[in-house]
Amino acid sequence: MTPRMRAIVDFVDGADTAADIGCDHGRISAALIEKKRAKRVFACDISEQSLQKAKNIIAGRNITGITPLISDGLGALEGKTVGCIIITGMGGLLIRDILAAGIGTAKKANQLILGPQGNEYELRTFLYRNGFTIKDESIVKDAGHYYQVIAAAPGEGPPPQEVYLHFGYYPAMRREPLQKEFLQNRLRELESIISRAKQGKDTQEYLAVKRRLRDQVMEVLRCL
Repeated sequence: MTPRMRAIVDFVDGADTAADIGCDHGRISAALIEKKRAKRVFACDISEQSLQKAKNIIAGRNITGITPLISDGLGALEGKTVGCIIITGMGGLLIRDILAAGIGTAKKANQLILGPQGNEYELRTFLYRNGFTIKDESIVKDAGHYYQVIAAAPGEGPPPQEVYLHFGYYPAMRREPLQKEFLQNRLRELESIISRAKQGKDTQEYLAVKRRLRDQVMEVLRCL
């Protein structure tokens, strides 16, 4: 397993039944059973062709407890009892849209494990505005890229400061060295955006947002 996949699997807290949405090759589904993180897993993808890679790994490892399902988002889970829903390997906006379309199913789960590839701010904001709260997060470096993993659950709670909606709260509170490295990287990106931006009315509004976020990142870094 890659470090990103390991972080996702490690967040699953002994579910009776988990669902791996957009399961692709099925490695996460397989690991959940093999590492006893779940007793049963629905390995879900949008088409039979998409599911074939997961079926191959299930057969190749002779794994029991995994049920492949053709599912557009959370659609095939309707009426099923699922303790943990995992959605990873796609953009944060798509994850948000999948949750929005299946909000009733999502709110019946005890745990959501989300691995967005971009647009983390929009995803976290959606969670807090729609009856979910973030319970934990991790930052992972995999093949030279930084990935944020989010563990959420149904429940109400105030959202954290803007900078944490972008880059994660819990790794910063734990003062994890990788979170410091990640924020330093993002600070350099923000500085580059600000220095290269052209002038103009719309640009000034855009730059104001970037400068505010830069200042917040610098404030967090001073505490790490």
